[in-house]
Amino acid sequence: MTASSTFWRAVLKWPSLQRLEVLDVPELEARAVQVPKTGSGTIRMQVLRQLREQKGPDLPKEALWQYVRFVPAEDLPGLAPPRFSFGFVRDPYARLVSCYRHKILAERRRGKRLSPLFTVYGRAFSLQMSFPDFVRAVGTVPDERAEKHFRSQTRFLFREGRPLVDFVGHLERFDEDWAEVCRHTRLQPVARAYNVTGADGPRLDEWYDPDLLAVVEQRYAEDFTLLGYPKRPR
Repeated sequence: MTASSTFWRAVLKWPSLQRLEVLDVPELEARAVQVPKTGSGTIRMQVLRQLREQKGPDLPKEALWQYVRFVPAEDLPGLAPPRFSFGFVRDPYARLVSCYRHKILAERRRGKRLSPLFTVYGRAFSLQMSFPDFVRAVGTVPDERAEKHFRSQTRFLFREGRPLVDFVGHLERFDEDWAEVCRHTRLQPVARAYNVTGADGPRLDEWYDPDLLAVVEQRYAEDFTLLGYPKRPR
């Protein structure tokens, strides 16, 4: 496949990639909107664990795909049958660090190539880029064209300032907010967080200077406003 064909294949996917990825599990009476880099892997593994309890321990991970629905955001509140819906969010500064560590640093260390969904932006992204360059590149991409791992979280869960789901949980208080999800569904408590990149490691002030903080705050203005995350002092 040539670079040109990869580019156009990615471009043609943008309308469908703007749809929400919803894990809709009638057995657990749960409907989870998957927001990347906010603990979505933990949610998937918990669903899989409980489905294995019901259907057998050999149920493969791939079986989760039969529960995935790709839904236009405006259609989410009216999905039938009615079912408790939720999504989790994360501090925007920490989420962007997690995205960089996962999509740039980790791939570079493994000797991988940049994801085709990043090549659609031309030379804006590369596996050799620094974190400041990554933040500035993200800051130039509007949500309408943003790859899901750095798309605004409110783009998944809100429209016109109003939530699309019944409950918005926060990764920073996962145990408490997950308990609220469990009260409304047949989901059970999670034993441990699964593969939450960026939860450990360098402190945020080791990643950001005042100029980068300003870029993040402008790019994710709605996330700060609607999700209740404070802006960091400069």
